[in-house]
Amino acid sequence: MIIYNQKDIVEALLNPKLYPAKWNVKEVRIHQSHIAILFLAGDYVFKLKRAVLMPDIDFSTPAKRRLACVQEMKRSTVYAPNLVLGVRSVRRLPNGRICIGGQAGQEIDTLLVMKRIPEANILGNILPNENFGRFEAMDLGEQLAELHSKAKPFRTKWGVSVVQKIILETERVLSCFSPMLFDREKLDTLMQGMLKSVGENSRLLALRSKSGHVKKCHGDLLLSNIAKEGSKYLFFSPVEYDDHAECIDTLYDLSYLLMDFEIRGMRKLSNILFNHYLAYMNDVEGYPLLHLYQSMRAAERAAVCAKRSVMLEGQEKKEAAQKAKTYFKMACHFMTSYPPVLIACGGLSGSGKSRVAREIGGCLNPAPGAVILRDDIVKKQINGCPIDQHFDKAFDTPIVEKVVYDVLRQEAKIALSSGCAVIVDALFYDENERRLIEELARELGVAFVPLWMDAPFDVRLERVKSRKRNPSDVRTQEDLEKQLTLETGVVTWPKIITDKTREETLQNALEILNKTCPMPILKIE
Repeated sequence: MIIYNQKDIVEALLNPKLYPAKWNVKEVRIHQSHIAILFLAGDYVFKLKRAVLMPDIDFSTPAKRRLACVQEMKRSTVYAPNLVLGVRSVRRLPNGRICIGGQAGQEIDTLLVMKRIPEANILGNILPNENFGRFEAMDLGEQLAELHSKAKPFRTKWGVSVVQKIILETERVLSCFSPMLFDREKLDTLMQGMLKSVGENSRLLALRSKSGHVKKCHGDLLLSNIAKEGSKYLFFSPVEYDDHAECIDTLYDLSYLLMDFEIRGMRKLSNILFNHYLAYMNDVEGYPLLHLYQSMRAAERAAVCAKRSVMLEGQEKKEAAQKAKTYFKMACHFMTSYPPVLIACGGLSGSGKSRVAREIGGCLNPAPGAVILRDDIVKKQINGCPIDQHFDKAFDTPIVEKVVYDVLRQEAKIALSSGCAVIVDALFYDENERRLIEELARELGVAFVPLWMDAPFDVRLERVKSRKRNPSDVRTQEDLEKQLTLETGVVTWPKIITDKTREETLQNALEILNKTCPMPILKIE
């Protein structure tokens, strides 16, 4: 609900002459959301909070809007250092004219002043893009994991009641636009599915804060709020108006980003980002919540676009309404159940098993694709070794190896039980370990797809020598030759010779997968 019409302020801020001459403003462009209006003026951005009163947002008075600007400025120092330059008052002079800053006249509003980020640097403007690939997705996941690791944990800010409140508030907004934008029956089904999931995961939701996974997060991790500067990312415009929107589960924060990748048709990169993030966060327990969280985020976005459509006119109104429908469809998609599948990618180092796992991981439902569990990463996690550092070979013993495979099966069981597709990427040279992973699939009643990768020694050697950002410590000819003494026994798993092109190797793997896998691949109805 709009409390105060800011039309006169908007008209004034659209005038380049309003801005000080030193800022050299020649033109002012405007960008609007349901809670803010951005004025793009030269090298700067001036952000005006809308005078709105909503269940979760109260910007109804000038004082509250000023406080929101100050809070966003403080939070931005964490996520986008040096981006926010300060706050400036909007004042009405005695002659009725509106100006920025100074002491004369009455203060009627507040602006957040920021450096203007080149539009070509904002991910929301450029993705999908062929220049944003695997390593860029890894960088993004890694830097977000670092922020989440450093964030302050909260012990009492999350749980069943909070999540139910978010869902019900979203339903209330969506209901206001039914049946105009959202089918009532589908809306009811969606909300019932969400609430059912909350009930099924009530114990886990309660444990998230106790286990330190509820933290002060960004809260609005859309690609339109992320900018790339070299290999670094700026996470700008963090939520500043509500504890329940910023003191959240770290996976709930991540889910907004994963949802945005999914809606842009970037599942492969979303899967890479997701698994790289989890390698650093080691958050196995949260798997069962991921589909619920992504659906909630898409539904929230549908509500935001629906509300925004009311504030716009003409073509912009139609576009906002269409976006609302698309996000709603995506919310329903995330709550769709798929039969879990367990895929085991085995083979000696350099055989291409990790590449195959990465390539097919993004082809599987549900979003964001398969949980990829890798022996090299688990070994470092359980021994407290950072995944980007070498593991001390003195501790690389048969006992450690056994623990690694035990943990791989345990984590696979958790993910499969929550409806995820799982790929276990490991050597699997031992017949007993191959037998145990097959037994896990039978125990859980899920489809099992084994794959055994191989390639000529010279091909494997070239691969391990040229590895980049790979958690494996096998990098030399000596390391590879040691594996030649391993007793693999009789390998009955379907074999893929990976010395062909990436496309041919992937096609061979998908052919085997399609014979066994009970789920559709990347098909959103």
